[in-house]
Amino acid sequence: MTHSATHVGTVVNFPTAALRLAPRSEEEVGWRASPPIPLGGAAPPRVMATRWQSMKDETRHVRAQTPDNFHFMCIGLRRMDIRLSVSGRPVHDGVLTPGMIQVTRPGVTTECVFRGAYDELHLHISNDLVAECASKAPERRNHLFMADGAPFRDQVIERLGLALLTADELGGTFGPIYADSLSIAIVSRLLASRPAVSDAERSAPSGLVRWRLKRALDYIEAHLGEPIGLAEIAAATGLTRMHFAAQFRAATGLRPHEYLLRRRVECAQQLLLSPNAAVIDVAVELGFQTQAHFTNVFKRFVGQPPHAWRQTRSRVA
Repeated sequence: MTHSATHVGTVVNFPTAALRLAPRSEEEVGWRASPPIPLGGAAPPRVMATRWQSMKDETRHVRAQTPDNFHFMCIGLRRMDIRLSVSGRPVHDGVLTPGMIQVTRPGVTTECVFRGAYDELHLHISNDLVAECASKAPERRNHLFMADGAPFRDQVIERLGLALLTADELGGTFGPIYADSLSIAIVSRLLASRPAVSDAERSAPSGLVRWRLKRALDYIEAHLGEPIGLAEIAAATGLTRMHFAAQFRAATGLRPHEYLLRRRVECAQQLLLSPNAAVIDVAVELGFQTQAHFTNVFKRFVGQPPHAWRQTRSRVA
């Protein structure tokens, strides 16, 4: 099983702190385990970003406790089937779509069962950074970190997290400054936009029941390369288009078409790992009308066009 980690840590004063960027090949020692603090009297890093991933189709049960001096945030980077518990209470059981976010307070125990492949960006955020970001709006601090730990979606945070993954590629003087700014932006966004339980969430439509969701996802998986529409997916669940679309979005945080595109891009990433796979062939196999359309969609979700992403992966491997 392969696990990789990229560590990002601020070591001096906020907000112009330099960041420590560890090699991408360094492994995360355990699920949600924060990387070791550098020796030599340096101040503890205030943000560390690690990657937890495996492409193996197997079941894995893991458990972790958030350190007392850090908050923890997870951003899902691919479709995963998991059962997640916080402080012994289940908060999610089933498919977790890419971009879903989960926040855990300090000193809290979490457990997870991964049913198949997984890929997560983990952010270990020091209490000091949270306090400094919250100093301009202290009334917001507890709104986020008294939340129940259930996954939620925020596209801004998702994009900031993806950008943080590639921050070490800049190198030199600008890489640490860029990564530091992204870390501050992520925490500020969390504090500004995430109440413990919002009025919108209380009145939100209920999601698909589990068996209907499974039917919808199975249908999409079986027809990834075909020109399927909302009517066909809804019919597989026995619902009208209108009811299906609303309940699917409530269950996954995504519109059905957006989920379909994400799954096509994830499959494209797997195919592009083969050096003999031509980009145009991958695009056609996954139902894209043109290579240009495929490139635009791929870049929107991954942050890089297919050729650039493949080159980056070959350098990391």
